[in-house]
Amino acid sequence: MTIASFQKPLLRATDFTPTQFDDGAAKADFGNRLLAFIATDFPHTRFTLGFYRILSLHFGMIAHYDIHGFWEEYFTTTADRLRFLKELVAYPSWGNPAFTFSDVERVVIARLRSAGLVERLHKVAEQEAEAAERALLNHLQARYQPGKAPVAETPRRTVGNWASDQGSLL
Repeated sequence: MTIASFQKPLLRATDFTPTQFDDGAAKADFGNRLLAFIATDFPHTRFTLGFYRILSLHFGMIAHYDIHGFWEEYFTTTADRLRFLKELVAYPSWGNPAFTFSDVERVVIARLRSAGLVERLHKVAEQEAEAAERALLNHLQARYQPGKAPVAETPRRTVGNWASDQGSLL
């Protein structure tokens, strides 16, 4: 299976400064896992406790109360996912890489910006809103104006096609 273009090349341990608690390999692994999570449209199966614990400590994210609260805050709807991406790419990545994950954050942010993922997901959110509005309009017209022809509904997106040009390897 091939990987999305914004995941290439895979992040390597040698690209990152080790900290007292995490080596370059741990930083690279987190960055690759985050990019794969995004490329595959934020699947719940990839949102493990270990991944959550690292993510909730970086990019200025707040841990909320627990993994479930974090998931609910950022990943249950397209609008939530869009807000997550916007917050991610807007984060200034403060800190010395010898003490923080700021080096990984900068690389991930640069790749997401370069791929235009916020704009791509914004288009998906607009399409979903239009599809929901058209469906509601058809429902209300059928109920209150039964003789009126329904409006054309827009097709629903397939999961993951907004983020990547191909599937994910990770």
